[in-house]
Amino acid sequence: MLSNTGGNTRRQTLGGLSASQLNTRTSNGGALRVENVKSRASLAGVPGHNGPKTPGRKTPGGTRRRSSIFGWSQQSKHDPRPLTDKQYLNDCVRALISYLTTHGYDNPVSPKTLTHPTCKDFVQIVTFLFKKVDASLKIVGKMEEEVPQIFKKLKYPFPISRSALYAVGSPHSWPSLLAALTWLVELLNYEEKAAEVREKSVDNFECDTSSRDFFEFVGKSYKSFLSGDDGECFVLEDELRATFQEKDKEIIAEVERHEQEIEGLKGSIAGLTAKPTPLEALQQKRRDLDSDINKFESLITKLKEHKEAVEQKTRDREEELHGREEERKGVEEENRDLEEVVSSQSINKEDVHRMAQQRSKLQDILQSLTSQKDSLLDAALEDEAKFEKKVEELEGTTRQYHVMADRLQLIPSTAKHAEGVNFQIKLNASLDDPSEVFNVDMKNKLKPALNALRESYAKKTRLVTEEMTEIQEKVDSAEEALSEKAEEIALLGSQNARLEEQTRQLKEQTDADIASKNAEIDQIRADVKTLKETAVKSLADSEAHAHALKVEYEELCVTTTLETEMVNKDLAAALEALIGHKLHIQQTLKRIDEQTKNYVEDVMN
Repeated sequence: MLSNTGGNTRRQTLGGLSASQLNTRTSNGGALRVENVKSRASLAGVPGHNGPKTPGRKTPGGTRRRSSIFGWSQQSKHDPRPLTDKQYLNDCVRALISYLTTHGYDNPVSPKTLTHPTCKDFVQIVTFLFKKVDASLKIVGKMEEEVPQIFKKLKYPFPISRSALYAVGSPHSWPSLLAALTWLVELLNYEEKAAEVREKSVDNFECDTSSRDFFEFVGKSYKSFLSGDDGECFVLEDELRATFQEKDKEIIAEVERHEQEIEGLKGSIAGLTAKPTPLEALQQKRRDLDSDINKFESLITKLKEHKEAVEQKTRDREEELHGREEERKGVEEENRDLEEVVSSQSINKEDVHRMAQQRSKLQDILQSLTSQKDSLLDAALEDEAKFEKKVEELEGTTRQYHVMADRLQLIPSTAKHAEGVNFQIKLNASLDDPSEVFNVDMKNKLKPALNALRESYAKKTRLVTEEMTEIQEKVDSAEEALSEKAEEIALLGSQNARLEEQTRQLKEQTDADIASKNAEIDQIRADVKTLKETAVKSLADSEAHAHALKVEYEELCVTTTLETEMVNKDLAAALEALIGHKLHIQQTLKRIDEQTKNYVEDVMN
């Protein structure tokens, strides 16, 4: 609103600030600051508020009237507090002691001390409280001069006399000083409560950092608007725009990261689907083991048959050898008899010749029998070598069986998959009974146990196959849900772009309207300035003409005020629309993020 004919301009607020608006403003450093009264005044004298003060509007006659925003007269006021009431003073003492003891005051304090305090006690207490207001505040001059000035800067509504500070503990001085200290404590308590309300409002309304930045921008820009600093408003808008652009980049990066995680999960699912499952690998191992078992059984059967044949041949050879040995003994006995007969008979030439022939014949027979014996021994040795080779092969096969059984946790009998059955085979080739070569009954015990184990694995295989089918169905459902979520994200992205475009157009329209109104205001100001210059140059004009110009000026002021209020209302509506749009985008992105996280957790589970 334009002021009187003095030519100074200022801006007037559209209405009073509510208590919630006071609490949600941004505090510099989280505590009150004491500054020059000219550079920072309390809003209409409200204690603890360090916002801009709106001066009262002056009438054309030059007299000042009360501002519409919590203003009151600047004349000296009578203190309405009951400073002579002993109960009230005791309450003030208790409040002061409570604050000092709960906020780290390290000097002794008691109700007796605060009944008639010394000047030193008062200085310590007031210095401690001033430090709570501003940590950098120091009393460098005389206490009697500095304390009243600091209370005045803090907008204490009642004066503090120097004479009272010279006699702090006197009955006529201490009640007013105690009330001032109590007011300062209430001011500090108010600031603490306001900070708590700000934090609770952030929690209750789920206001994140970007929202706080936006509300700080609104508070600072409104303050600059009231002080007429348009350049600062533009700087704040640029800073807010840069902040939101940075937040948008972070959101886009987070969305891209989630998309990459989804692609990674898809790749993992594809890899797990492509390669053989643990069930299929176990099934293949089981088929290999079944094949090995069948081979072992066939080999064992063949070795048994070969062993029986070799044993039969050995027995036949031993019987034949025994017969030849008996025959040799008979021939030797016959030779001894013949030698006795020959030795008892007289030998002639014919007998000698006959004996030589008979000897030659017997030698041929002996040589034939010796060669047959050697052949039988060679055959027995060859059969024994073949038997030992087969035994070695059987031992190698048994070792391979043990390796496979150990890998499958079938041995010993306490192994995981043995189920109390002894699958371990011990080979003893030195025994003559084929049924005792192995320590277990292959046909009646080992083979049925292996068959039962195979049936158990077949049952587990069927169950796992059914579970794999269900899992595959869930994976297919998850992929369909993922596709639907991707389509929903794309749709929300297009909606977000459309809303941003609408917001941009609305802001451009609002900026254009504001620029147009500012141009009109500048034109009106130029006209007023021209009229003033004309009025100064034409001093010879009548007072009636000057009065008419003054009336026209006041009408222009009213018109400008109305137009300014309309612009402020349009700006407030645009800000509300922008806030609603931003909250909608935040809620949408939060919902998408929660849905994405839930989907990822479902896929991982």
